[in-house]
Amino acid sequence: MEYIKRDELVHKYPGMKDEEFFAEIDRTGGWPVGYRFVQFFHSSECSGRVCIFTNNGINTGWWTTVASADDYYWWKLSSAKKAEVVKEARRQLIRQLR
Repeated sequence: MEYIKRDELVHKYPGMKDEEFFAEIDRTGGWPVGYRFVQFFHSSECSGRVCIFTNNGINTGWWTTVASADDYYWWKLSSAKKAEVVKEARRQLIRQLR
């Protein structure tokens, strides 16, 4: 499996809010180009849940995919830009339904 491991990027606890985790991604270098998912391996709680960036978005008993690049980049958009994107998507949907 091809991946980038970032030892300083840790998914700190179950239920960690996306906004908090995405801020950690920014703090540790941002999202690497060419990778679609970020995930962690379930290990002992005391060792932390160090994250990797990968193109394999699997969820198993040992791996949890936390987010996709789309999730991260959507978070990066301003509220005004998000509203614009949603408005355009609605327009396109209405045109397709007619």
